[in-house]
Amino acid sequence: MMNILFLAITTIVILVGLVGIFVPVLPGTWLVFAGTLLYAWVTNFQVISIGYIILFAALAALAAGIDYIASLLTAKKYGASKYGLIGSVVLGVIGLIVFSIPGLIIGQLLGVILGELYFGKEMKSAVKSGIAVFIGYLLGNSAKIILTSIIVVIFYLKVLTF
Repeated sequence: MMNILFLAITTIVILVGLVGIFVPVLPGTWLVFAGTLLYAWVTNFQVISIGYIILFAALAALAAGIDYIASLLTAKKYGASKYGLIGSVVLGVIGLIVFSIPGLIIGQLLGVILGELYFGKEMKSAVKSGIAVFIGYLLGNSAKIILTSIIVVIFYLKVLTF
């Protein structure tokens, strides 16, 4: 009975983490990892061993690293300013709240462009930065989706077949 309660709590944390993959202010993959660690800890690592926790931590770190590098390289290569990056986060969150995932994507793109225009860039340069940050976002999120999905699938396969 207790394991079912802990599995329910873990599932909630994992679901919030999955949403966090798309929401810039939530550490999505790390929340998924935290959920798996919580379940492993409260069940004394009987179902999810320390070896699996190490694997999940490595996958979460890899996802975070790829996301950071993809965003940084594309933003830096095309000269995005801090105003563009701030605009991306602010309008991305507003877009997500108002229009779900399409709003997040469009909001981030528009946020970068508007932030770059505010910074003083010309429209062509602002759009170039916006597209670059958007491509970095897609690359980073693709890695987070794949690696986080691996964590989730392994976790539930282990828990549900125990």
